[in-house]
Amino acid sequence: MAFRKLFLKEWRSILPMYGVFSAAVLLLHVLVLFKSGVWGDEIVMILSLFIPYLFAALITIGTGYYQLHSEWRTNSIYLLLSLPVRGWKVLTAKLTAALSLLILTSLWIGGSFILVLMLADWDDWRASEELPELFPTLLHVTASGFLLYCFTVAFLLIVVQFAFLCGQLVAKLKWLVILGAFLGALWLLLRLSPMLSGLLLWTPDLFIVSDDADILYLHSGPFIGLVLLGAGLVWLNGYIFEKEVEV
Repeated sequence: MAFRKLFLKEWRSILPMYGVFSAAVLLLHVLVLFKSGVWGDEIVMILSLFIPYLFAALITIGTGYYQLHSEWRTNSIYLLLSLPVRGWKVLTAKLTAALSLLILTSLWIGGSFILVLMLADWDDWRASEELPELFPTLLHVTASGFLLYCFTVAFLLIVVQFAFLCGQLVAKLKWLVILGAFLGALWLLLRLSPMLSGLLLWTPDLFIVSDDADILYLHSGPFIGLVLLGAGLVWLNGYIFEKEVEV
């Protein structure tokens, strides 16, 4: 119950920012629609998909830092520490709230792209003879890319939480400690992941692209290793949150 209340509190606090961003994405797609005849296909794809998804990821990662920073600055962290909830659950509530809104925003970006831009050229898409054959592959590639996108953002968000908490362990040079903790944690986790991957050779492979001619397989070991390391870092973040940080 306490976890659900924490999740809803965090969700409501950052919802307006994602709402403003979603409206800006819709306006951007309308602008791209009017300029699509002038701009090339590459520019259209970059402006309509790459930049919105990039900014959505940056907003989510920045939110992970800003949530903790604002609570420390306003001393509302005392309220969180007094709740009958473990520290890792508090941080997980923040993490899941940000990721859930990232997923909804990502679906909005894709839906806006389809409704505003693709439907404008629907006759061309419908006339394409290759589209029915390529659709399963495109769907699979899109789903795989989206999962990798969410996985990467979640991983970076956990590292950002760790870096911020490390910065609260010192009285001076907080920014230097935060930056060092962020880079150091990334380096260590990426070095440990191949070691865990070697112990997970028995895990099944993942295929990313599949059609009649080609199949691309990826070993799931590195991803599972990063998931385990991320879970361990979440626990460590909770421990620092509970025991080590003096506020």
